[in-house]
Amino acid sequence: MKSGLWDNMRKMVTLIDDLRDCGVQDYIKLPRICVVGMQSAGKSSLLENICGLDFLPRGDGVVTRRPLKLRLVHIQERLQPWAIFKEVPEKKFTDFTKVREEIDRLTDAKAGQKKNILPDPIELTIWSPDCPDLTIIDLPGITLIPLRDSDQPDNIEEITLNMCKRYCEDERTIILCVMPASQDITTQRSLKLARQLDPDGMRTIGVITKIDIMGEGSDASKVLLNEEVKLRLGYIGVKNRSQQDIINKVPVQKALRQEEDYFANDPRYAGIPQDILGTRALTEKLTTVLYQHIRKCLPDIIKEIDTKADECEDKLKLLGTELPRDQKDKVQLVFNLLQDYTDGFKNTMDGKYDKNEATITDEEKKIELTGGAKIKQMFNELYQEYADEKYHVTDCYLDKDIELADQLHQGDSIPGFPSFDSFLYLIVPQVQALIRPAQDVLDQIFQYMDEISQQILRKVFTRFPSVLDEISEMSRKVIESQRAKAEQVVINQIDAEMNYIYTNDEEYLTTKADLVFKQNTKTVDPKKILVRELRNRVDLYYKILIRNLRDSIPKYIGYYLVKQTLDKMQLVLYDQMNKSDNVFQMLEEVNTLLFINSSLSTSSKKDNNNKKR
Repeated sequence: MKSGLWDNMRKMVTLIDDLRDCGVQDYIKLPRICVVGMQSAGKSSLLENICGLDFLPRGDGVVTRRPLKLRLVHIQERLQPWAIFKEVPEKKFTDFTKVREEIDRLTDAKAGQKKNILPDPIELTIWSPDCPDLTIIDLPGITLIPLRDSDQPDNIEEITLNMCKRYCEDERTIILCVMPASQDITTQRSLKLARQLDPDGMRTIGVITKIDIMGEGSDASKVLLNEEVKLRLGYIGVKNRSQQDIINKVPVQKALRQEEDYFANDPRYAGIPQDILGTRALTEKLTTVLYQHIRKCLPDIIKEIDTKADECEDKLKLLGTELPRDQKDKVQLVFNLLQDYTDGFKNTMDGKYDKNEATITDEEKKIELTGGAKIKQMFNELYQEYADEKYHVTDCYLDKDIELADQLHQGDSIPGFPSFDSFLYLIVPQVQALIRPAQDVLDQIFQYMDEISQQILRKVFTRFPSVLDEISEMSRKVIESQRAKAEQVVINQIDAEMNYIYTNDEEYLTTKADLVFKQNTKTVDPKKILVRELRNRVDLYYKILIRNLRDSIPKYIGYYLVKQTLDKMQLVLYDQMNKSDNVFQMLEEVNTLLFINSSLSTSSKKDNNNKKR
């Protein structure tokens, strides 16, 4: 590989490794390689070949029982390789037999000693002059049947498949699909899974292991030449150490030389391109593909870092500065927070622009009206059905009901003239029925204002949950007090309409003659005339009343509940605070929020440092 290209690759891989060192992988998915395959496909031996070291556990059945996040760091100097586990960062391993023992210990500590498989990863970093710069995750092999006398559940196949899927479904992950040459690749679940997760084949490399133990007269040339199941990135054939080699403790470096000799001298692979044979070819392929993959993903990664940094800054602004120690400063802090709350509440209800809430996504543009616009929408719906031209309040009365009203209240008046008491008898119940809809609208607006108030309070007082409940109760009492005043005024208004009948409406006064029923025939039923006249008078007066109430009740609610609440809230809360020493004594940040504040500050610094790179 040309030195210039190699240097560029190292720079790209080093950049991603630097991001990992900064902890970016905790927030943003970074390019990596995941090794998937059936149980005993040769994944562990393949990883040892890539690393050039003998360090992975061996045994019968399932050996890899927790994912191993393996970060390989190539060092230029010919130093002795060393390894460090994330779970024991203070210990540096130079004896890789001890590394194998530590992997076994960490596996048993979480998964137990009875072959259970868990998704919690072991994280290991190896520095060596013989390994490439790669980050590889070795996943437990896809297991079809649970081992006898083990802790493996009956659905072990589903568990191992889902684990592979969870690690490999990210588009920034390169899938290294390991399959033994001794088995038909069309039956490999690992290859099927890879094709499901990567249907375009842009990030899947096939690796054919155990080529040296294929039967007489057979070879893997068709698979390697991509003639059976096509993969865009193709296949690489490798020869791992055999079980006898492992028993004889053949060093990995010697096994790699034997692999080169094998492919160079076996006539079955004499015509196969050398760049798809052997561990060295695989390492170069992985490095090249990873380099190209990083170049493709890097613009999006930078964009996500910028977004994450901005989010952290916004959250830090929301949490505010450190809690003051001096009592006077605490008082000032609370008053400032109350000012933020009342300003936010008022701005929301008035529909004013708030720069702190000005980030609107396409989804948020589709949401319903808020604040004062929402309240006006509720007002518009008040008595809306009664205001329809086709609505007649007396439709609920039969003619005989109106006749009965006249008979009951005729008294000593001259027959044939509608009694005023009859009019009251018919109109008053209908006016009384208007109280409940007005109270419903009042309750809706009260609940909506309380909801908005509580949302803003939770946001402003996020740091101080111990104080939040008390201040929330104070603010709710202000709204409740104004609700009670608004309700009394609304009821009084409707009571006045019931108990004092009067109108100056020109239409009503000028159309009195039209209210009398006209009949062209010579025979006229006096009762029908009376019924029609009463019916028309009640309908027309009711329409006037509805028109008036649809204007006046929103004004009363808007003034006594909405405006008076906004005008009084800050003053009342300030007064309550001055009387309550308890609030200032409770003004302590919870440990969780202190931790969040610290974490966000650290995260923000990391992201800003990464943005400068």
